[in-house]
Amino acid sequence: MGDGAERREADLEMRETDLKRREADLKRREAEVTAREAALAERMEVAQAILAAADNRDVLADARDVAAESRERELDLAALLAAPEEHGYGADWPERRNAGLDRGHAKGDRKASRDDRIALSEGDAEQRTDDT
Repeated sequence: MGDGAERREADLEMRETDLKRREADLKRREAEVTAREAALAERMEVAQAILAAADNRDVLADARDVAAESRERELDLAALLAAPEEHGYGADWPERRNAGLDRGHAKGDRKASRDDRIALSEGDAEQRTDDT
């Protein structure tokens, strides 16, 4: 009978050792999953911040375009309604140039926000820096 009891004792010890090993492996894998979830949450926060910045740039670009178009329309209307002797040649060029510059800046903002969105979708957002 001693032989059977010793075998059961050895089998029990082997099972307990195996159970402890599996529990340690499970804890290690759970820690890895927790770390991956934390990293994913951090990446999601970064992506949301990039998208929010891109949206803000788009809003500013739209506002610039509207303001530039409005200024040019007002200049055109003033030139149309002004008497020929009141409107000097080239008097409105600085305003028109500024309106054109605003459009150029708005286009640059849209390009930057589009590039940010492309970088997020292609997965290289972490390697790129903001060019704006």
